[in-house]
Amino acid sequence: MLYFNKKTEYALIAILHMAKKPAEASITSAREIAEAYEVPYYLLAKVLQQLAGLGVVKAVHGTKGGYILAKRPQDITLADMLGVFEGHLGVAECFREEKITCRQWDGCTIKSPLYKLNHKIQTMLSQMTVEDLTK
Repeated sequence: MLYFNKKTEYALIAILHMAKKPAEASITSAREIAEAYEVPYYLLAKVLQQLAGLGVVKAVHGTKGGYILAKRPQDITLADMLGVFEGHLGVAECFREEKITCRQWDGCTIKSPLYKLNHKIQTMLSQMTVEDLTK
């Protein structure tokens, strides 16, 4: 089953929180998000630092500092977000690998339908943006 780890969940929570804020109140602290959604502050802070390193959010320093989206919500896809914390997604372990190493691959009777499902999920994640999730 497709499953997202906690870092991915917290990244999505943080990005959506920032995307929904009015422009005049756009700077958001990690603590604000952690308290609003009852998530561990230190893990969320690390996630936000990773997102800042990738250019998804921008760190704003100072006493009223925090984070702000560095890209428009319509320019951030779910595939972008998931790739950061999940790596290559797949509905089966063999589709998560860069190179297929499964010993049953040649005689596998389910690889074709699973490949189609995997492709549809990847396409959907590439087309769905943070803006779509805010609606």
